Amino acid sequence: MFLNSRKDCIIIWGHGLPYLNEIMLEIRDNSGFNILKIVKHKPRSIKKLVKEVYSFDYAPFWHLKSKTKYLLKTKREVCFIFIENLDPNVDFFGKNEFRHPESQSLKKLKELVRLKYNPRDENGITHNHIIHATDSEEQTNELLKYLGWKNGIVSFEKTINFINAPHYINNYNVFEIKDIDITNLYCNIIQGDSCYNYSVSLKKINQSPQYLGLIKDIAIYRSYIEKYRGGALRADYNLPKFISLSKDFKYLASPHENSYVLVELIDNKLVVIDGLHRACILMKNNCKKIKVCQVKIN
Repeated sequence: MFLNSRKDCIIIWGHGLPYLNEIMLEIRDNSGFNILKIVKHKPRSIKKLVKEVYSFDYAPFWHLKSKTKYLLKTKREVCFIFIENLDPNVDFFGKNEFRHPESQSLKKLKELVRLKYNPRDENGITHNHIIHATDSEEQTNELLKYLGWKNGIVSFEKTINFINAPHYINNYNVFEIKDIDITNLYCNIIQGDSCYNYSVSLKKINQSPQYLGLIKDIAIYRSYIEKYRGGALRADYNLPKFISLSKDFKYLASPHENSYVLVELIDNKLVVIDGLHRACILMKNNCKKIKVCQVKIN
């Protein structure tokens, strides 16, 4: 039960979504948390979703029914933020039959966010909480399955260890390091009305919002992230970190010698599947050749 790290999930309810950017900053500012996946979700029924979320709670649902009644009137949209909780610091809370183990670090974050952003009335801060967090990795596992990841938290396990690659790049078994002309790189560009209604097309990286944000106006990339976050963009696209990285970037310098831009050959085009930020910064800095790691399924 008492793990060095674990996977947790933070749920932002519909009335908390206007504060999504601020909440993500609170998570990023805590060195004990690493954002793994962001998923926006429109359930068919808020009532059924609430019951699903709390069905694995330490307290029986009948006890929570009155406490969660306010959620039935909230916007029919939520955001799941799956995190790696690097220092859970588990302790027991509650009394008698409601006594349960809980991560103190996650509890502290949850209480901070509620204090800042919960709705107010004439008496001050209400208990209409905008945020919920899991009490155990088992709950996180079930939420992933609810959203369609049949393998649950196993989907976060890294299977490639000899190069730096995110957890979602895990079905490749052939790798080749090569030097290529940076202008030959392509990437997936998202187009559409929202994070729920979009299409993806291949474009040269100099047409990407990442690159255009660097050379023209960073607002181009900011609006792109906010429009598609939680849909096509499920990783944590951290704009301040990108801006900071662009100012003093040394590709493959220690201790990141294995952090290659990863590419895959798709329709005879070399498509960036990880490292687009780095590739765009190198192009902005007039780099002509780039060393990449090409991956493929054997």
